[in-house]
Amino acid sequence: MTTRRGFVLGASAVATAWAAALPRFAQAQAFPTKPVTLVVPFAAGGPTDQIARTVAQKMSASLGQPVLVDNRPGGGGQIAAALVKQAPADGHTVFVGATEMFAINQTLFRKFAYDPVKDFRPVGALVETPMLLVVAASSPAHSVQELLALARTRPNGLTYASQGLGSIGHMLGQALSQQAKVPLTHVPYKGSAPALQDLMAERVDLMFDVVMSSGPLIAGHKLKALAVAAPQRSASLPQVPTLAEAGVTGLDASVWFGAVVPAGTPDVAVAALNGAIVQALGSPDVAARFAEQGLQPKPMSASRFGDFMKSEIDRWTPMVTASGAVVD
Repeated sequence: MTTRRGFVLGASAVATAWAAALPRFAQAQAFPTKPVTLVVPFAAGGPTDQIARTVAQKMSASLGQPVLVDNRPGGGGQIAAALVKQAPADGHTVFVGATEMFAINQTLFRKFAYDPVKDFRPVGALVETPMLLVVAASSPAHSVQELLALARTRPNGLTYASQGLGSIGHMLGQALSQQAKVPLTHVPYKGSAPALQDLMAERVDLMFDVVMSSGPLIAGHKLKALAVAAPQRSASLPQVPTLAEAGVTGLDASVWFGAVVPAGTPDVAVAALNGAIVQALGSPDVAARFAEQGLQPKPMSASRFGDFMKSEIDRWTPMVTASGAVVD
């Protein structure tokens, strides 16, 4: 039988242990306890960087800590991913990337330094933007069908630029060639900017690019948008038909951006980060700014984003494999 004295001693011991554990428990539950860093795998000024900085400003206010952006370009996202993968799994270091980093590059690269599913924990999606089929303003093609007809009249067909080997622009150009049965030669670049420069100078004939970077050039009459590779027209370019409306079906592809943290990051940190992102995306001024850039906010829970990432890997893997594109 337990004596009263023994009960008191036992209760005292439990209370002492609980009191000792409280600081550790509170520390485990508190997030963030220091500035949060969003690691971006592209140089400053690019679409991913601009998106991250816009969201970071709002996240700082809701989290009560500075949210910084650290640009670590190179290696198809591997440099930035390695930094986050090796960081403490406490939620203070976040990897912000695009479709390629999460669903394409692990198939494209012969040797790849991370597994987007096993090495990271999903936090949430940010935005998505459709790809536009664009040509130089001086191009003789004024529609998709005129562009395809032009390709058929030339012995070697047409050339198409992309943001890089294995990029969505690369995949869509190849798919268009196969779907429409026209010869298109791929010319890869290191990002949208140099590719768009050569497109405007007619050194290449066409390109699939995001609204965010090509939209201002369309507005400035330096490029023509022939179609949008999405199920619906873009709200920022409502006059541009979809590829399906232009007679080419099955080429719907948007670029999406999301955030992940190292595997093993606590639920409390993931929940706080997801909540801050969702709140930022719901901010009227952020929504208005993104709308001007042709970006559509894509708020979702961490678990739903994880399922979405896996579905995108399943969708893009066979396309990359079929393309034969490989990066050593």
